[in-house]
Amino acid sequence: MSRINDALQRARQAQRKTTPPGLTPLPPVAPKPGNVVGWLLPGVIGFLIVTAFLSIGLALATRTAIKAASQPGTLAAQEANRVVTPAADPTPPAPSAPPVPAPAPAPPPTPLKPPEPKLQGIVYATTRPWAIVDGQTVRVGDRLGEYRVKAISPRDITLEQPDGLQKKLSLNK
Repeated sequence: MSRINDALQRARQAQRKTTPPGLTPLPPVAPKPGNVVGWLLPGVIGFLIVTAFLSIGLALATRTAIKAASQPGTLAAQEANRVVTPAADPTPPAPSAPPVPAPAPAPPPTPLKPPEPKLQGIVYATTRPWAIVDGQTVRVGDRLGEYRVKAISPRDITLEQPDGLQKKLSLNK
């Protein structure tokens, strides 16, 4: 076994002494000082934990104070429920004015009449004409507010009211 150990020692010494020609050995790498991330992350986490504990403590303290004020018999409740009475006023009260009669109720407002529909355009086809009234596309039989479209011609349309009266809208107007 000593022969093996002797052979290993000679091999190690030969490696140290023989460096390739033209190359210098590299210097050992020195450890770098700690970077910002190394202490920043634990610092932020610590700050968040402290902030959370302070917030929870403040919420519990506020809740306890509100509970104490709402319980009868405590000093905080007595202070909150204390009634301040004004000092006696030496001047006599002014005489009260005579009662004013209530005004008569206003008559109900008259219902406003809806604005008249305005014809904006007609596309006339013998099979299926249509028109634009107040920004809506209508065909024969469609409803337009309280009206129903009765007929569409090349220059005008006829609208029918629920009571049967008819109104004609023309492009010439």
